[in-house]
Amino acid sequence: MRVLALLMLAAPVLPAWLAAQQGEPVTYSISRNGAEIGEEVSTLRPGEARNPGGTTLLIRARYPGSPRDSALEAMLQRDSDSQLVLFQLDVHDESGGSTILAAGSGARVLLRTDTPGSKAVREVPAGGNVVLLDDHVLGLYQAVADLASPTGTSVVGIYPRTGRRVQFQARRGDAGQERRITLSGQLTGSLQVNATGRLTRAELASGLVATAR
Repeated sequence: MRVLALLMLAAPVLPAWLAAQQGEPVTYSISRNGAEIGEEVSTLRPGEARNPGGTTLLIRARYPGSPRDSALEAMLQRDSDSQLVLFQLDVHDESGGSTILAAGSGARVLLRTDTPGSKAVREVPAGGNVVLLDDHVLGLYQAVADLASPTGTSVVGIYPRTGRRVQFQARRGDAGQERRITLSGQLTGSLQVNATGRLTRAELASGLVATAR
């Protein structure tokens, strides 16, 4: 009941948060099969007073050639163990757009979708180490990078716009390759991070690539 109450009480807050971004933003060039299709700007900052030890990830994405979702804004709050607290995705499109909110606890994630004139809540099986993903917000793979380990971390990925659910492993490289992360299972690809742990490159089997400028 606590998770459902959190979703029902949560109000779209992303625009104001974006206006007050702190920390050094990272800009990504997004390409598909070698052709540039968009750009994302990601900012990672410490959690607020109600989320001590946690983090807030803010992402603005622009895909000019995609009328279905030419502009997106995402907010991901995680606790001190890099677990999901709250997620929000605003999609701006020709139909008037939508806002998706997600919160999770234990074995489930609740998703609330707000569109002009309607609201809907659905439940998706989850578990520990759940991450929220989207094919047009590749900066969310920062959360995957933070969960990766040398022995491989089992991760559940949920795509909130479609309800798609995938299970995969995120394995950090051995000595000398600690900044490279390999994804295997129902989601395959590779990630790279810099010395501070920030995502610098995401390369997926689908042909999508995010590269920090």
